[in-house]
Amino acid sequence: MTLMPWADMCFGKTLDWQKLSNSGDTLKLMIPSYSRKAVSGWNNYPGMVTSHEMNENEMGYRGSKSVIPLTVKEQRVDGSYCNGPAVSPMQLRCTLMGFERNYQIKIPTKQLINRTISTLTIPTNVNPWFITGFSDAESSFIISIYRDENSKLKWRVSAYFSIHIHIKDIALLEQIRDTLGVGKVRKNSQTTAVFRVDNIQELQIIIDHFNNYPLVSAKLPDFLLFEQCFNLIKEKKHLTQEGLEQILALKYNLNKGIPDELKLAFPNVVPVDRPNYEFNGIPDPFWIAGFVSGDSSFGVAIEKGTNKLGKRVRLIFGTNLHIRDKGLLIGMANYINVLNPVFNNLESNGKEANVHSSEKYNTALLQIKNNFDIENKVIPFFDKYPILGIKSLDFADFKKVAELVKTKEHLTAEGLSKIIQIAEGMNLSRNLDSAR
Repeated sequence: MTLMPWADMCFGKTLDWQKLSNSGDTLKLMIPSYSRKAVSGWNNYPGMVTSHEMNENEMGYRGSKSVIPLTVKEQRVDGSYCNGPAVSPMQLRCTLMGFERNYQIKIPTKQLINRTISTLTIPTNVNPWFITGFSDAESSFIISIYRDENSKLKWRVSAYFSIHIHIKDIALLEQIRDTLGVGKVRKNSQTTAVFRVDNIQELQIIIDHFNNYPLVSAKLPDFLLFEQCFNLIKEKKHLTQEGLEQILALKYNLNKGIPDELKLAFPNVVPVDRPNYEFNGIPDPFWIAGFVSGDSSFGVAIEKGTNKLGKRVRLIFGTNLHIRDKGLLIGMANYINVLNPVFNNLESNGKEANVHSSEKYNTALLQIKNNFDIENKVIPFFDKYPILGIKSLDFADFKKVAELVKTKEHLTAEGLSKIIQIAEGMNLSRNLDSAR
Protein backbone atom coordinates (compact mmCIF):
# COMPACT_ATOMS: atom_id res chain seq x y z
CA MET A 1 0.00 0.00 0.00
CA THR A 2 1.40 3.39 -0.98
CA LEU A 3 0.52 6.34 1.22
CA MET A 4 0.44 9.96 0.10
CA PRO A 5 2.48 12.65 1.95
CA TRP A 6 0.90 13.55 5.29
CA ALA A 7 1.77 17.22 4.86
CA ASP A 8 -0.62 17.37 1.88
CA MET A 9 -3.45 16.21 4.14
CA CYS A 10 -2.59 18.80 6.75
CA PHE A 11 -3.03 21.64 4.31
CA GLY A 12 -6.46 20.66 3.09
CA LYS A 13 -5.63 19.15 -0.29
CA THR A 14 -7.73 16.45 -1.95
CA LEU A 15 -5.43 13.45 -2.28
CA ASP A 16 -5.14 10.10 -4.02
CA TRP A 17 -4.51 8.22 -0.77
CA GLN A 18 -3.90 4.91 -2.49
CA LYS A 19 -4.65 3.43 -5.86
CA LEU A 20 -7.43 0.96 -5.50
CA SER A 21 -6.94 -2.22 -7.47
CA ASN A 22 -8.63 -2.28 -10.88
CA SER A 23 -10.98 0.56 -10.02
CA GLY A 24 -9.22 3.89 -10.27
CA ASP A 25 -11.16 5.08 -7.21
CA THR A 26 -9.42 7.55 -4.92
CA LEU A 27 -9.74 8.50 -1.27
CA LYS A 28 -10.83 12.10 -0.82
CA LEU A 29 -10.35 13.87 2.49
CA MET A 30 -11.67 17.31 3.40
CA ILE A 31 -9.33 18.78 6.04
CA PRO A 32 -9.51 22.42 7.22
CA SER A 33 -6.39 24.44 6.45
CA TYR A 34 -6.46 26.72 9.47
CA SER A 35 -5.12 25.94 12.94
CA ARG A 36 -7.30 23.53 14.84
CA LYS A 37 -5.83 24.74 18.15
CA ALA A 38 -7.06 28.26 17.44
CA VAL A 39 -10.44 26.98 16.32
CA SER A 40 -11.20 24.02 18.50
CA GLY A 41 -9.00 24.20 21.56
CA TRP A 42 -8.44 20.45 21.96
CA ASN A 43 -5.05 18.99 21.49
CA ASN A 44 -6.07 15.74 19.98
CA TYR A 45 -9.10 16.97 18.08
CA PRO A 46 -8.98 15.90 14.44
CA GLY A 47 -10.70 17.73 11.61
CA MET A 48 -13.75 15.75 10.64
CA VAL A 49 -13.67 13.71 7.44
CA THR A 50 -16.92 14.83 5.85
CA SER A 51 -16.70 12.45 2.95
CA HIS A 52 -14.38 10.01 1.29
CA GLU A 53 -14.65 7.18 -1.15
CA MET A 54 -12.87 3.89 -1.21
CA ASN A 55 -13.26 0.28 -2.22
CA GLU A 56 -15.32 -1.58 0.34
CA ASN A 57 -12.68 -4.33 0.43
CA GLU A 58 -9.98 -1.86 1.43
CA MET A 59 -11.66 -0.84 4.68
CA GLY A 60 -9.93 -1.40 7.95
CA TYR A 61 -6.82 0.40 8.97
CA ARG A 62 -6.48 2.73 5.95
CA GLY A 63 -3.33 4.48 7.17
CA SER A 64 -4.81 6.06 10.27
CA LYS A 65 -3.15 8.88 12.17
CA SER A 66 -1.23 6.44 14.35
CA VAL A 67 1.16 5.49 11.58
CA ILE A 68 2.48 8.88 10.60
CA PRO A 69 6.31 9.09 10.69
CA LEU A 70 6.23 11.96 13.12
CA THR A 71 6.29 12.44 16.86
CA VAL A 72 3.27 13.04 19.05
CA LYS A 73 2.85 15.50 21.87
CA GLU A 74 4.67 14.99 25.12
CA GLN A 75 2.83 17.66 27.10
CA ARG A 76 -0.03 19.99 26.36
CA VAL A 77 0.11 23.72 25.67
CA ASP A 78 2.87 25.34 27.72
CA GLY A 79 4.56 22.00 28.21
CA SER A 80 4.47 20.85 24.59
CA TYR A 81 7.66 20.06 22.79
CA CYS A 82 8.99 18.11 19.85
CA ASN A 83 11.60 15.44 20.18
CA GLY A 84 12.91 12.65 18.02
CA PRO A 85 15.06 12.54 14.91
CA ALA A 86 16.27 15.95 13.83
CA VAL A 87 14.70 15.64 10.41
CA SER A 88 13.29 19.13 10.63
CA PRO A 89 13.33 21.88 13.23
CA MET A 90 9.69 21.24 14.10
CA GLN A 91 8.01 17.89 13.58
CA LEU A 92 4.28 17.62 13.09
CA ARG A 93 2.46 16.06 15.98
CA CYS A 94 0.68 12.87 15.07
CA THR A 95 -3.00 13.79 14.91
CA LEU A 96 -5.35 14.30 12.00
CA MET A 97 -3.99 17.81 11.93
CA GLY A 98 -0.38 18.75 12.58
CA PHE A 99 1.51 20.52 15.32
CA GLU A 100 -0.27 23.82 15.96
CA ARG A 101 2.73 26.08 15.64
CA ASN A 102 3.33 24.90 12.05
CA TYR A 103 0.18 26.55 10.75
CA GLN A 104 -0.81 30.06 9.90
CA ILE A 105 -4.03 30.88 11.68
CA LYS A 106 -6.90 31.51 9.31
CA ILE A 107 -9.98 31.96 11.42
CA PRO A 108 -13.37 33.09 10.15
CA THR A 109 -14.49 36.24 11.94
CA LYS A 110 -17.55 34.50 13.31
CA GLN A 111 -15.28 32.13 15.24
CA LEU A 112 -13.64 34.84 17.33
CA ILE A 113 -15.64 34.80 20.53
CA ASN A 114 -15.40 37.60 23.06
CA ARG A 115 -17.83 36.34 25.63
CA THR A 116 -18.61 33.22 27.60
CA ILE A 117 -20.89 30.70 25.95
CA SER A 118 -23.93 30.36 28.16
CA THR A 119 -26.17 27.80 26.44
CA LEU A 120 -24.13 24.75 27.47
CA THR A 121 -25.20 23.02 30.64
CA ILE A 122 -22.30 22.61 33.06
CA PRO A 123 -22.94 21.19 36.55
CA THR A 124 -22.58 23.53 39.51
CA ASN A 125 -19.69 21.45 40.83
CA VAL A 126 -17.57 19.46 38.41
CA ASN A 127 -16.84 15.90 39.52
CA PRO A 128 -13.25 15.76 40.88
CA TRP A 129 -12.40 12.74 38.74
CA PHE A 130 -13.63 14.65 35.68
CA ILE A 131 -11.20 17.46 36.60
CA THR A 132 -8.34 14.97 36.81
CA GLY A 133 -9.26 13.39 33.48
CA PHE A 134 -9.53 16.78 31.80
CA SER A 135 -6.18 17.75 33.35
CA ASP A 136 -4.59 14.55 32.05
CA ALA A 137 -5.69 15.74 28.61
CA GLU A 138 -5.15 19.51 28.75
CA SER A 139 -3.12 20.76 31.72
CA SER A 140 0.52 21.71 32.29
CA PHE A 141 2.67 21.71 35.42
CA ILE A 142 5.29 24.42 34.96
CA ILE A 143 8.43 25.40 36.85
CA SER A 144 9.81 28.64 35.44
CA ILE A 145 13.39 29.77 36.15
CA TYR A 146 14.48 33.07 34.66
CA ARG A 147 17.17 35.68 35.23
CA ASP A 148 16.40 38.49 37.66
CA GLU A 149 19.25 40.85 38.46
CA ASN A 150 17.34 42.27 41.43
CA SER A 151 17.22 38.97 43.29
CA LYS A 152 20.00 37.67 45.56
CA LEU A 153 20.82 34.67 43.37
CA LYS A 154 20.16 36.58 40.11
CA TRP A 155 17.57 33.95 39.26
CA ARG A 156 13.86 33.81 40.05
CA VAL A 157 11.82 30.63 40.39
CA SER A 158 8.05 30.36 39.97
CA ALA A 159 5.61 27.48 39.80
CA TYR A 160 2.17 27.31 38.26
CA PHE A 161 -0.53 24.95 37.06
CA SER A 162 -2.52 25.85 33.97
CA ILE A 163 -5.18 24.64 31.57
CA HIS A 164 -5.03 26.52 28.27
CA ILE A 165 -7.82 25.92 25.72
CA HIS A 166 -10.04 27.67 23.19
CA ILE A 167 -12.07 30.55 24.54
CA LYS A 168 -15.31 28.86 23.54
CA ASP A 169 -14.82 26.62 26.59
CA ILE A 170 -14.07 29.41 29.04
CA ALA A 171 -17.30 28.55 30.89
CA LEU A 172 -15.91 25.09 31.65
CA LEU A 173 -12.66 26.62 32.94
CA GLU A 174 -14.65 28.93 35.19
CA GLN A 175 -16.58 26.01 36.63
CA ILE A 176 -13.37 24.07 37.28
CA ARG A 177 -12.01 27.16 39.03
CA ASP A 178 -15.15 27.51 41.12
CA THR A 179 -15.15 23.82 42.03
CA LEU A 180 -11.51 23.87 43.15
CA GLY A 181 -11.91 27.29 44.74
CA VAL A 182 -8.52 28.56 43.53
CA GLY A 183 -6.89 30.21 40.55
CA LYS A 184 -7.98 32.68 37.93
CA VAL A 185 -9.55 32.33 34.51
CA ARG A 186 -8.72 34.95 31.93
CA LYS A 187 -8.92 35.53 28.24
CA ASN A 188 -5.42 34.86 26.94
CA SER A 189 -6.00 36.04 23.37
CA GLN A 190 -8.89 36.55 21.00
CA THR A 191 -9.19 32.78 20.65
CA THR A 192 -7.82 31.23 23.86
CA ALA A 193 -8.51 31.24 27.57
CA VAL A 194 -6.41 29.99 30.47
CA PHE A 195 -7.09 28.75 33.98
CA ARG A 196 -3.95 29.39 36.02
CA VAL A 197 -2.96 28.80 39.63
CA ASP A 198 0.34 30.37 40.73
CA ASN A 199 -0.24 31.46 44.32
CA ILE A 200 1.78 29.19 46.62
CA GLN A 201 -1.12 28.67 49.07
CA GLU A 202 -3.54 27.92 46.23
CA LEU A 203 -1.08 25.56 44.57
CA GLN A 204 -1.27 23.45 47.71
CA ILE A 205 -4.96 22.87 46.86
CA ILE A 206 -3.92 21.69 43.40
CA ILE A 207 -1.28 19.37 44.86
CA ASP A 208 -3.82 17.97 47.33
CA HIS A 209 -6.38 17.43 44.56
CA PHE A 210 -4.01 15.33 42.45
CA ASN A 211 -2.84 13.37 45.47
CA ASN A 212 -6.48 12.54 46.28
CA TYR A 213 -7.51 12.02 42.64
CA PRO A 214 -4.27 10.94 40.94
CA LEU A 215 -3.42 11.50 37.31
CA VAL A 216 -3.68 8.41 35.15
CA SER A 217 -1.69 9.22 32.03
CA ALA A 218 2.05 9.52 31.45
CA LYS A 219 1.67 13.09 32.73
CA LEU A 220 1.87 11.65 36.26
CA PRO A 221 5.73 11.82 36.37
CA ASP A 222 5.54 15.53 35.50
CA PHE A 223 3.26 16.07 38.47
CA LEU A 224 5.58 14.14 40.79
CA LEU A 225 8.58 16.25 39.72
CA PHE A 226 6.48 19.40 40.00
CA GLU A 227 5.38 18.46 43.52
CA GLN A 228 9.00 18.07 44.66
CA CYS A 229 9.85 21.47 43.20
CA PHE A 230 6.78 22.97 44.86
CA ASN A 231 7.79 21.61 48.27
CA LEU A 232 11.23 23.19 47.92
CA ILE A 233 9.64 26.51 46.97
CA LYS A 234 7.16 26.27 49.84
CA GLU A 235 10.08 25.81 52.24
CA LYS A 236 11.82 28.80 50.58
CA LYS A 237 14.78 26.67 49.62
CA HIS A 238 14.63 28.13 46.12
CA LEU A 239 16.13 31.27 47.67
CA THR A 240 19.36 29.38 48.40
CA GLN A 241 21.98 28.24 45.93
CA GLU A 242 21.60 24.63 47.02
CA GLY A 243 17.81 24.71 46.75
CA LEU A 244 17.92 26.39 43.34
CA GLU A 245 20.23 23.66 42.04
CA GLN A 246 17.92 20.98 43.48
CA ILE A 247 15.03 22.49 41.53
CA LEU A 248 17.16 22.64 38.39
CA ALA A 249 18.02 18.96 38.82
CA LEU A 250 14.31 18.13 39.00
CA LYS A 251 13.41 20.41 36.10
CA TYR A 252 15.85 18.64 33.76
CA ASN A 253 13.25 15.92 33.10
CA LEU A 254 10.08 17.98 33.63
CA ASN A 255 8.25 18.87 30.41
CA LYS A 256 10.65 20.71 28.11
CA GLY A 257 13.62 20.37 30.42
CA ILE A 258 15.89 23.36 30.94
CA PRO A 259 17.14 25.83 28.30
CA ASP A 260 20.78 26.07 27.23
CA GLU A 261 21.19 29.29 29.19
CA LEU A 262 20.58 27.45 32.46
CA LYS A 263 22.77 24.51 31.45
CA LEU A 264 25.66 26.90 30.83
CA ALA A 265 25.02 28.80 34.07
CA PHE A 266 24.81 25.62 36.17
CA PRO A 267 27.09 23.06 34.46
CA ASN A 268 27.53 20.89 37.56
CA VAL A 269 23.85 20.13 38.18
CA VAL A 270 23.11 16.39 37.96
CA PRO A 271 19.62 15.71 36.58
CA VAL A 272 17.15 13.76 38.70
CA ASP A 273 15.78 10.78 36.81
CA ARG A 274 12.24 11.04 35.55
CA PRO A 275 9.94 8.83 37.67
CA ASN A 276 8.90 5.58 36.00
CA TYR A 277 5.38 5.49 34.63
CA GLU A 278 3.11 2.48 34.50
CA PHE A 279 -0.59 2.56 33.73
CA ASN A 280 -2.51 1.31 36.77
CA GLY A 281 -6.08 1.28 35.51
CA ILE A 282 -8.98 3.69 35.12
CA PRO A 283 -10.02 4.84 38.61
CA ASP A 284 -13.48 6.20 37.86
CA PRO A 285 -15.85 6.58 34.86
CA PHE A 286 -15.89 10.36 35.32
CA TRP A 287 -12.14 10.34 34.63
CA ILE A 288 -12.93 9.02 31.14
CA ALA A 289 -15.60 11.71 30.66
CA GLY A 290 -13.05 14.38 31.57
CA PHE A 291 -10.27 12.97 29.44
CA VAL A 292 -12.54 12.54 26.42
CA SER A 293 -13.85 16.10 26.85
CA GLY A 294 -10.29 17.25 26.36
CA ASP A 295 -8.53 14.71 24.16
CA SER A 296 -10.88 12.62 22.01
CA SER A 297 -13.13 13.11 19.02
CA PHE A 298 -16.54 12.10 17.70
CA GLY A 299 -16.65 11.95 13.92
CA VAL A 300 -18.81 10.88 11.01
CA ALA A 301 -17.40 9.53 7.74
CA ILE A 302 -19.27 8.92 4.51
CA GLU A 303 -17.57 6.08 2.65
CA LYS A 304 -18.13 4.28 -0.60
CA GLY A 305 -20.61 1.47 0.01
CA THR A 306 -22.38 -1.36 -1.76
CA ASN A 307 -26.00 -0.26 -1.12
CA LYS A 308 -28.19 1.38 -3.76
CA LEU A 309 -26.95 4.85 -2.79
CA GLY A 310 -23.37 3.70 -3.04
CA LYS A 311 -22.59 5.29 0.34
CA ARG A 312 -21.83 3.93 3.78
CA VAL A 313 -22.10 5.96 7.00
CA ARG A 314 -19.42 5.32 9.60
CA LEU A 315 -19.47 6.72 13.15
CA ILE A 316 -16.00 6.93 14.68
CA PHE A 317 -14.94 7.64 18.27
CA GLY A 318 -11.18 8.05 18.59
CA THR A 319 -8.24 9.13 20.72
CA ASN A 320 -4.61 9.38 19.60
CA LEU A 321 -1.69 9.51 22.08
CA HIS A 322 2.00 8.81 22.46
CA ILE A 323 2.73 5.09 22.49
CA ARG A 324 3.70 5.31 26.18
CA ASP A 325 -0.05 5.78 26.84
CA LYS A 326 -1.09 2.70 24.88
CA GLY A 327 -2.05 0.95 28.12
CA LEU A 328 -4.29 3.87 28.99
CA LEU A 329 -6.14 3.55 25.68
CA ILE A 330 -6.59 -0.19 26.17
CA GLY A 331 -7.82 0.57 29.70
CA MET A 332 -10.38 3.03 28.35
CA ALA A 333 -11.63 0.53 25.79
CA ASN A 334 -11.86 -2.21 28.40
CA TYR A 335 -13.69 0.11 30.80
CA ILE A 336 -16.28 0.94 28.14
CA ASN A 337 -16.13 -2.78 27.21
CA VAL A 338 -15.50 -2.46 23.50
CA LEU A 339 -11.98 -3.83 23.09
CA ASN A 340 -11.37 -6.34 20.32
CA PRO A 341 -8.03 -8.16 20.06
CA VAL A 342 -5.10 -5.78 19.69
CA PHE A 343 -2.87 -6.48 16.72
CA ASN A 344 0.73 -5.31 16.73
CA ASN A 345 0.84 -6.17 13.04
CA LEU A 346 -1.66 -3.59 11.81
CA GLU A 347 -2.29 -5.38 8.52
CA SER A 348 -2.99 -8.79 10.04
CA ASN A 349 -6.11 -10.72 9.04
CA GLY A 350 -8.21 -7.64 8.27
CA LYS A 351 -10.04 -7.46 11.60
CA GLU A 352 -10.91 -4.16 13.23
CA ALA A 353 -8.74 -3.76 16.29
CA ASN A 354 -9.80 -0.84 18.47
CA VAL A 355 -6.28 0.02 19.62
CA HIS A 356 -3.57 0.35 17.01
CA SER A 357 0.05 1.13 17.81
CA SER A 358 3.20 1.87 15.90
CA GLU A 359 6.49 1.49 17.73
CA LYS A 360 8.24 2.97 14.72
CA TYR A 361 6.34 6.23 15.04
CA ASN A 362 5.69 6.10 18.82
CA THR A 363 1.92 6.43 18.49
CA ALA A 364 -1.14 4.64 19.81
CA LEU A 365 -4.69 5.07 18.53
CA LEU A 366 -7.97 4.03 20.10
CA GLN A 367 -10.63 3.90 17.42
CA ILE A 368 -14.16 2.58 17.88
CA LYS A 369 -16.18 2.38 14.69
CA ASN A 370 -18.33 -0.71 15.07
CA ASN A 371 -21.98 0.39 14.99
CA PHE A 372 -22.99 -2.11 17.66
CA ASP A 373 -20.34 -0.83 20.07
CA ILE A 374 -21.17 2.80 19.26
CA GLU A 375 -24.90 2.31 19.80
CA ASN A 376 -24.86 -0.04 22.78
CA LYS A 377 -21.72 0.93 24.69
CA VAL A 378 -20.14 4.26 23.73
CA ILE A 379 -23.29 6.39 23.59
CA PRO A 380 -24.89 4.93 26.75
CA PHE A 381 -21.60 5.42 28.62
CA PHE A 382 -21.37 9.13 27.82
CA ASP A 383 -25.09 9.60 28.42
CA LYS A 384 -24.43 8.43 31.98
CA TYR A 385 -21.08 10.18 32.40
CA PRO A 386 -21.52 13.34 30.33
CA ILE A 387 -19.07 15.12 28.08
CA LEU A 388 -18.78 18.78 29.13
CA GLY A 389 -17.97 21.87 27.10
CA ILE A 390 -18.36 22.48 23.39
CA LYS A 391 -17.46 18.87 22.62
CA SER A 392 -20.80 17.90 24.16
CA LEU A 393 -22.42 19.43 21.05
CA ASP A 394 -20.37 17.14 18.82
CA PHE A 395 -21.47 14.20 20.93
CA ALA A 396 -25.12 15.32 20.58
CA ASP A 397 -24.75 15.43 16.80
CA PHE A 398 -22.97 12.08 16.89
CA LYS A 399 -26.03 10.63 18.65
CA LYS A 400 -28.37 12.13 16.04
CA VAL A 401 -26.49 10.38 13.26
CA ALA A 402 -26.43 7.14 15.25
CA GLU A 403 -30.21 7.28 15.59
CA LEU A 404 -30.63 7.86 11.84
CA VAL A 405 -28.40 4.85 11.16
CA LYS A 406 -30.29 2.75 13.70
CA THR A 407 -33.62 3.47 11.97
CA LYS A 408 -32.03 2.75 8.53
CA GLU A 409 -32.70 6.30 7.34
CA HIS A 410 -29.12 6.48 6.08
CA LEU A 411 -30.21 4.09 3.34
CA THR A 412 -32.54 6.73 1.89
CA ALA A 413 -31.49 9.79 -0.07
CA GLU A 414 -33.30 12.09 2.39
CA GLY A 415 -31.74 10.46 5.44
CA LEU A 416 -28.26 10.49 3.94
CA SER A 417 -28.68 14.17 3.15
CA LYS A 418 -29.60 14.84 6.78
CA ILE A 419 -26.51 12.99 7.98
CA ILE A 420 -24.21 14.87 5.61
CA GLN A 421 -25.69 18.16 6.79
CA ILE A 422 -25.12 17.22 10.45
CA ALA A 423 -21.58 15.99 9.76
CA GLU A 424 -20.65 19.17 7.93
CA GLY A 425 -21.53 21.18 11.05
CA MET A 426 -19.49 19.14 13.52
CA ASN A 427 -16.04 19.63 15.04
CA LEU A 428 -13.99 22.30 13.28
CA SER A 429 -16.88 23.17 11.00
CA ARG A 430 -19.27 24.00 13.84
CA ASN A 431 -20.90 27.44 13.65
CA LEU A 432 -20.01 28.80 17.06
CA ASP A 433 -22.68 31.51 16.88
CA SER A 434 -25.31 28.77 17.20
CA ALA A 435 -23.66 27.50 20.39
CA ARG A 436 -23.93 30.74 22.29
